[in-house]
Amino acid sequence: MKKWLKITLWVVGGIILLFAIDLICIFTINRPLFAIKEDNGDSVNLIYRGLFYDTYNCHEFSVPQIKVKGAKYTCVVLEFDEQIESNYKPTEIENISTDIYDISLTGATIVIKDTNEKQNTYTDWYVIEKEENGNWYQLDTKVEDYGFNDIAYLPNENNEVKFVMDWEWLYGKLPLGSYRILKKVNDGSANIISIEFNIATTS
Repeated sequence: MKKWLKITLWVVGGIILLFAIDLICIFTINRPLFAIKEDNGDSVNLIYRGLFYDTYNCHEFSVPQIKVKGAKYTCVVLEFDEQIESNYKPTEIENISTDIYDISLTGATIVIKDTNEKQNTYTDWYVIEKEENGNWYQLDTKVEDYGFNDIAYLPNENNEVKFVMDWEWLYGKLPLGSYRILKKVNDGSANIISIEFNIATTS
């Protein structure tokens, strides 16, 4: 009986040791120690399938995505809506300039400077699109029925309108890449301005 108990303890101890080694290797060499490499014909998105964990080296993220063995996951975190190209054609409008800062995966702050004599108005409405190979594509939204506050904002005394944006509720976290935010200029026309930005880190 004692012999079987010792064998059981050795087996359990070995499994725990392998589990710990796998976990340490994930954070040091970015993959389990004992793993099968898969690339599915794609040398950018790599998968390492280990004994207890799988790690996904996705080009959208700067660090590997760690998943427990058997968990369903794919490197495609944010897909285009059936590769539908943008329907919008932004225009450059005189005396209007834009700036964007505090960019993160879930939001940013944009400032629209409008020095026209006749003041234009702006609303909370926006669309975010992703650039791929020189083309702009629509992004899938997390919710189907949504809307924006229909409030018209006028430029302040500095001729500026500021929007602090949090798009996680609509688009989720954006992976690394090049994007643009589209905003309407309510000047009696269908003019739309574009604010381009990049997400280069996951912080």
